[in-house]
Amino acid sequence: MSAKFCATLEGVCKALGWHLEDDAIEARFENGRRQELSYRFFEFDGQELVRFDTVIGDASLVNPARLTQGLRVTYKLPHGALALKDDSLVMVDTLLVDDDAAAVEAIVRYLAETADHLELTMFGGDEH
Repeated sequence: MSAKFCATLEGVCKALGWHLEDDAIEARFENGRRQELSYRFFEFDGQELVRFDTVIGDASLVNPARLTQGLRVTYKLPHGALALKDDSLVMVDTLLVDDDAAAVEAIVRYLAETADHLELTMFGGDEH
């Protein structure tokens, strides 16, 4: 795990007013809603990567028509994708471990905001 990346992530969260934990970020929005993002480091083909994911809701509660629509939305997303993690529908994105604060902020902000919007529209609540 890159100490520089962790320092960058800490700075991004501080600038956004978000809470950073060892392996998670709690995004807090002005409208009172929140979204939790998890992150973990791993290596692939000799490169250090970080994967962010955030739960949208229980996948078993998504009817096929909404899931199909969600997959259509994913095709249009500039960052991230919808995926299944255990029994949860999540948004996920992976990037090279880098200390480019603007790139890190763009990814975490986009994932949190988009997942929160999808959670509201697909599930009607604010559990995650």
